[in-house]
Amino acid sequence: MSAKKSIRQLLEAKEFIWAPCIYDCVSARVVEKCGYNACLISSCELEFAMNGIPAGLYNWEEYIWATERIAGSTTLPVIVDGENGGGTPLAVYRNCKRLAEAGAMAISIEDTLSGGVAVDYFYGHGRGYMDRELWAANVHAAVDAVKGTDCMIIARTDCKGGGAAQTGAIADNPFCLGLEEAILRAKMGVEAGAEITMIQNICHAGCEEECRRIAREVPGYHFYPDVHATDGVPDATLEQMEEWGFQLVSNHAAMKGATKGMMEYFSENFKNKNTVYTENDEFYDMGHIFTPFKMEDWIERDKKYIAYEAELRGKNK
Repeated sequence: MSAKKSIRQLLEAKEFIWAPCIYDCVSARVVEKCGYNACLISSCELEFAMNGIPAGLYNWEEYIWATERIAGSTTLPVIVDGENGGGTPLAVYRNCKRLAEAGAMAISIEDTLSGGVAVDYFYGHGRGYMDRELWAANVHAAVDAVKGTDCMIIARTDCKGGGAAQTGAIADNPFCLGLEEAILRAKMGVEAGAEITMIQNICHAGCEEECRRIAREVPGYHFYPDVHATDGVPDATLEQMEEWGFQLVSNHAAMKGATKGMMEYFSENFKNKNTVYTENDEFYDMGHIFTPFKMEDWIERDKKYIAYEAELRGKNK
C-alpha cells in the first residue's frame, strides 16, 4: 500500500491532521478504519512493543524496518517520531533519507541528547539538550535528506519544560530552558528549512496563551503534541487548536487500548476455561473473526506464478 495523500497535501488542503500514535501494522490499520487522516509511529510505543528496550539501544535498522512495514500496511500518511535522528548532521541525513525512502511522510527531529533514538521520556529529559546550533544543523541536514520526496521535516524542541500532569510534567527539571528558548529554537528550525515545528510540553490545561504566542511568533505549520484531558475535560479541543493556529495533533491510545483488550479477552478465557467469550464477541462490523489484512492479492499473485510454472513444465515435456 501507499498513502493516498501526503502530509503536505492535507496541509495545503487545510485539513486538520489528527495522527494517533501507533507502533505496528495492526494499530495503523485500526487508526485508518476509525477514520483518522494520518498516523504517527511513536518511538515510545515502539519501545514497549520491543520488550521495553529503550530506543537508544535498538538500532536504526530496526527503526527503519518498522517504518517500512507500517507505511506499507496503510493508506494513511505516516509521520515518524525520529527523536534526535542520530544526534549529528551526517547521521541525521542518512537516517532521514532512509526513513523517507521507507515511506515516511513527515519526520520529527528533536534536540534531546539522550540515546541514539531515545532513552525513556523522563530519563531522556534528565540528560539535557544539545546546543541550539547543533540542533539547527541537524534539522538542516534532515531537510536536505528529504528533498525531492513527499516527506516533510518537523523541527521539534523538547527544551521548554512543563507539560501535562498525565505525562509527568518536567517543570522542575534543571535542564529545562523555558518558552523563550523553545520559541527561539523553533524559529531556527524554520530558518534551517523545516516547514513544521513542534514545541513539546505545551500540552496541558490552560495552554491557550502559550499556543497563541507560538503561532504568532513562529512561522509555518504548528504541531500540537499529544492532546490530553484533565479530570474528564479535554485540555484543548481540535477546534481550539485550529483557532489558536495549529494544524496537526497526536495522541497516545494504541498500546493502552490493545493491552486493555488483551487483558479482558485472556482473563475471561482463563476464568471460563474456554474460548467462548472471545470467539463469540462481535468485533464491530467485522463479525467474530478479526482479519485486519486481506491475503487475496497475494493468493492471486501466487496462483499466477504457479500457472506460469505449470505452463513452462508443459512446454518442456
